[in-house]
Amino acid sequence: MIMSQRQGIFPVFLKGIAILMVILLYLIFDARGPGSFFPECPFHALTGLYCPGCGSQRALSALLHGDFMEALHDNLLAMISLPFLFLSAFYYLVNFFREEKMKLPFFYTSWFVWTVLTCVIIFTILRNIPSMPFSLLAPLS
Repeated sequence: MIMSQRQGIFPVFLKGIAILMVILLYLIFDARGPGSFFPECPFHALTGLYCPGCGSQRALSALLHGDFMEALHDNLLAMISLPFLFLSAFYYLVNFFREEKMKLPFFYTSWFVWTVLTCVIIFTILRNIPSMPFSLLAPLS
């Protein structure tokens, strides 16, 4: 291992521990239950509208407890984003140990960024329309 990699392993290790602690927290304490101590979305509390992240905590908790359909209903966008997050984390970890870095070329294109931004905006608008089928995009309260 290169000297700079040995020095940089501690932050990577800390990130891994932090991720595992969050997963453990959501496994032990179900964010979907009444009286949950997890914070409420400040945007929703102030406006009554759902932001693109509303329901993500409950979706993560549902996913970790094996309820995939509830996770999809709580935040469809977050669940669709998970494969991209895992792929990005995989490349980050692999690149940490390689001399020659691997890249995800499509992550670094303007069309990808604009597509993601457009999807987030459209998702946010649609999930706040209070009629069927759009109300299905609102999180289960």
